Amino acid sequence: MISELTIVTALIFLCLRFPKLMNPETYAFVNIGIAILISGLSIPLILRKVPMNHFYGVRFPQSFKSEEAWFEINEYGGKALLVSALPIFLSGVYGLIQKPENFFSIGTAILVISPMTSCLISYSRARQIDHENNG
Repeated sequence: MISELTIVTALIFLCLRFPKLMNPETYAFVNIGIAILISGLSIPLILRKVPMNHFYGVRFPQSFKSEEAWFEINEYGGKALLVSALPIFLSGVYGLIQKPENFFSIGTAILVISPMTSCLISYSRARQIDHENNG
């Protein structure tokens, strides 16, 4: 999930650095694209198709304690990530339909808050799973 946050951070930096390139309509399409990307990245996690690794998945210390913990935490994290894509997608659709002048602020807030919330929820669940497994 940290990788997704890195992508979002880089996008925000580019938007702030080159504001004329990112009109509200373009930014709305970017939000929709990021939502689709996040959704696509979350599906293999939900389906438990991603083996333990240090590059892709929910990589909290608790995730690496066992294969069972890895898959349980990643399945939960994938679901949280998929849910977090919905507000991002809807904000993009809103930006295309309404074309508000302050869409950059709205879209950015949703783009940051939604995955961060997913990350915090996943971390909480990882700690809970670790506690259940280690008593």
